[in-house]
Amino acid sequence: MGKQRFEFDRLKILVLALLAVMVLLVSLIFLGRKEDRYQEFKSVSLDNKKAGETLQDEFSEADVILALHYPHFSDETLNQLIKDHVAAIRAYQGEENDLVFLDYESMKSFDQYVTIRFIEKVYDEQIKLKQTNTSFITYDMKQQKILKIEELFRSDYLVQLQTMFNEIPEHFQIEEQGIRCFDKDGNELGLFEYANHERFIALKNPQVPSLADKGDEEVEKMTIDPNKPMIVFTFDDGPTPEITKRIMDAFLAAGGRATFFELGNRMEAYGDLTQMLYQHGFEIGNHSYSHANLSIADEAAIRQEIYATQDIAYALTGKEIQLVRPTYGAVSDLMREVIPFRMINWNIDSLDWKTRNKEAILNEVLPYIEDGSIILMHDLYDATAEAVEAMLPILAEKGYQFVTLSDYLASTETK
Repeated sequence: MGKQRFEFDRLKILVLALLAVMVLLVSLIFLGRKEDRYQEFKSVSLDNKKAGETLQDEFSEADVILALHYPHFSDETLNQLIKDHVAAIRAYQGEENDLVFLDYESMKSFDQYVTIRFIEKVYDEQIKLKQTNTSFITYDMKQQKILKIEELFRSDYLVQLQTMFNEIPEHFQIEEQGIRCFDKDGNELGLFEYANHERFIALKNPQVPSLADKGDEEVEKMTIDPNKPMIVFTFDDGPTPEITKRIMDAFLAAGGRATFFELGNRMEAYGDLTQMLYQHGFEIGNHSYSHANLSIADEAAIRQEIYATQDIAYALTGKEIQLVRPTYGAVSDLMREVIPFRMINWNIDSLDWKTRNKEAILNEVLPYIEDGSIILMHDLYDATAEAVEAMLPILAEKGYQFVTLSDYLASTETK
């Protein structure tokens, strides 16, 4: 009896031991499988990562499982932008055991522009894809900032992009051959090639073909006292050799600036004068290409007159003209619809085009000057230059500042 009892106890112990081993094996298998479930998310391909070093967060298994991969650069401003972007993804609030997987593609072009394309995927507990989000950072390492679309494409040509892609791109990737465009969901729209599209491109890198393929130039600035009265001298129909420079010198001597609404065909002929004005801090405005009466022109003619002048000025200065002086002061409804820039006339007409006489010009202008006066003149005549040289000291003595039209408009908008 005792022997049978002993054998039974030994069998019982053996069975329990076997059960424990089985439980342990099943647990190990389960843990191994659990580990294997996420193995593919712990590493990423390096083939499409052409810029930056690959980093990986510590793999975490809290309520939400995170497997995040993102680049690191020597540029700390860019690194902070990336960290902020990743932090928003970390904050994902989903169902328990959701998996958030972040991968990326990166490239650098012209040793200046970095594009990072983030691909965020969210999976459920059974590793079934729930959603995909695509986002971009396009960064200028020279300027240390994220680029906006209007810094890649000249703003007046965005309508052309819309025609090409049936929508205005939301995201973009700067490449050696062109700018790859994407919609808001990250779907590729196509490659906008630099070749034959120089007039569209706003990038300033000298390796990128554009009408202004040089870097930003330093221009002279004047200091404006917002508490002192301001007047704006505007000059139409130039530039003109000798006359334009003579007027410019008079303003420089008086410590002031003015706005020159120039014709495209004259800028083509006397581009050095346009550049001279711009470099000394004078404003260049658009007065059409050939002084056509745009108020009776059709849409095609309006666009040609305005945009041809925009292109010429941009090629000379690297800056987009923001103001238009309508020829003959006439504005049609079609012009308002077609021209995206601010159109502005004057409140004092010097009639220099009519009298071409210094004293007559002074009599048309001086009695009517007040704070906010916008004077119409033309840098075409000797009499105009003579009148400017006579007026500026008189007006300066009365406390007036001579400012560009854009500076004056900006000052009135901040008051």
